[in-house]
Amino acid sequence: MKIAFCTPFKPVNHPSISGDVTIARDLYETLRGFGHEVVPVEYFPAKKIYWKPGKWAGARSALNKMMQHAQGADCWLTYGSYYKVPDVFGPVVTKRLGLPYFIFQASYAENRAKRISTWPGFALNRRAMLRADHIFCNRMNDVHGCGKLLPEDRYTYVKPGLPGGLFERDEAARPRLRAEWDAGDSAVVVTAAMMRHGVKAKGLQWVIKTCADLVARGRDLKLVVAGDGPRRGEMEALAGSLLKDRVRFVGMVDREALSGVFSAGDLFAFPGLEESVGMVYIEAQRCGLPVVATDDEGAPYVIDHGQSGIVTSVSRTEFTEGVDRLVTDVEFRKQLGAQAIDYAEQSHSADTNYREMERIMEIIVNERRSR
Repeated sequence: MKIAFCTPFKPVNHPSISGDVTIARDLYETLRGFGHEVVPVEYFPAKKIYWKPGKWAGARSALNKMMQHAQGADCWLTYGSYYKVPDVFGPVVTKRLGLPYFIFQASYAENRAKRISTWPGFALNRRAMLRADHIFCNRMNDVHGCGKLLPEDRYTYVKPGLPGGLFERDEAARPRLRAEWDAGDSAVVVTAAMMRHGVKAKGLQWVIKTCADLVARGRDLKLVVAGDGPRRGEMEALAGSLLKDRVRFVGMVDREALSGVFSAGDLFAFPGLEESVGMVYIEAQRCGLPVVATDDEGAPYVIDHGQSGIVTSVSRTEFTEGVDRLVTDVEFRKQLGAQAIDYAEQSHSADTNYREMERIMEIIVNERRSR
């Protein structure tokens, strides 16, 4: 198939390693790996465009370019649509060109219809979801939302997955990085997050305070933090005051190099507050790290509790106890780490999980052709 690929959040080649970009990029590469021609269409920053009339002229120009990019395509696939960034272009282009229209990851929240500030976005997102021939959900919250709006045969749950070859254990990086971090024989707790305002910063604060509590109990550990963002200075100051020389901030790490960082650690910890998917847990597990997270949203669907990691309630006390279990019980930690690799490869392979998505798309495309 020739697939016109639209990413309303950010362009597929955006330099960010945030979850939205990496999932879109992995989806793009996986479909190409299946042998399809995937054509990114013109990107337009449409966040809350309904309140920004000054952007409408630019939107019309972008729409014309999208129409050109989608000429000759067999279908249109949009990655991501919700009230803040609804897919305003997909319904228009696919109607004009007569293309099957698919959405990967669409969120339907009825409460957004109750406020004037969010109603336009709600209405545009609802329009896109109703117009779509099929919606693919990689989040259980989205599955429940689709169930309120669409018949069961119009949406499908697709388990999150990573393409083959990404995030494999790197034994060579382990001694080199541990020496660089001056970790010695300490248990190395690794965490990774974009240090921006909101739940990401709050989650990192949890990890820092948890590690400080465990050091106060006499645990021999070192915290390694990967990531960057506007609140990094604040996070470094907090960690420095609580952990002194037991913390190391390594900054933004290229995705290709994260395997080494994970492989040099002993466990991965991040609470995942309001974490919609939790791809970072899959990445860490693929590198042999057992993980600790909370059951706030996405983590329970990408962690096998008691087999590849520990999932606690949304309680820092319980989260701390989960981290402590893996810091102190070396054999249990190693057992879960080994099992984590098998779990991530078997349950969260994009090459396997996205095949059902491909099958459904091809059926709908062929039906449209026959008509």
